[in-house]
Amino acid sequence: MDIQLPQDQRSAIEALVNTGRFGSVQEAVSEGIRLLVSNEKLKEAVQVGIDQADKGELHDHDTVFAQLRAMAAEATNG
Repeated sequence: MDIQLPQDQRSAIEALVNTGRFGSVQEAVSEGIRLLVSNEKLKEAVQVGIDQADKGELHDHDTVFAQLRAMAAEATNG
């Protein structure tokens, strides 16, 4: 795939490669795409939460934090 980027984006990627942050232009672009996909998934998850809240499907903070503490304990204990 051949992608044409504006000069400012090319310069930014080349600077990241030149500083050693990435080994190649391809690695830098791949990381950018990975972050873009991750951001889109986060937006979708946030929208699910908004939709649930709009329908009144909420949990009080005590319940949520109890669940988080249990998950953390389980993760710690293996």
